[in-house]
Amino acid sequence: MLFVRDVPGAATWYAELFGSEVKYENAHYAYVQAPGVLYGFHPADSKCPGGIGGTAVYWEVEDLAEAIAELVTRGASVYRGPGTTDFGAGAAMLLCPFGCTIGLNRSTPQSRAALALGNAESPPSSEA
Repeated sequence: MLFVRDVPGAATWYAELFGSEVKYENAHYAYVQAPGVLYGFHPADSKCPGGIGGTAVYWEVEDLAEAIAELVTRGASVYRGPGTTDFGAGAAMLLCPFGCTIGLNRSTPQSRAALALGNAESPPSSEA
């Protein structure tokens, strides 16, 4: 669910991105469905203002630079990164034209192995 000020505009942008169509449950709620994803769009309000600072869903991509370029071409902007995680994956965060975050992740054999081994069980010690 994305909380946005322009429900039809945001839904149309994401529908074009996913090669899908906008559907409406009612006059205030739209959604876009594509293989493996369902995005809902609800008006932003005081309880859910949307935008930066909320949850960021990361999409797994084959080519991080290509995915960034495609989203920028469609009007998104780079917000963080790109960079490399401690496990060796590539990552970036973008903002869609409606102020919501889009995370991108490019796993590597190293990052997949680290996650499979459970190396993220506890935080590193902050003791010097």
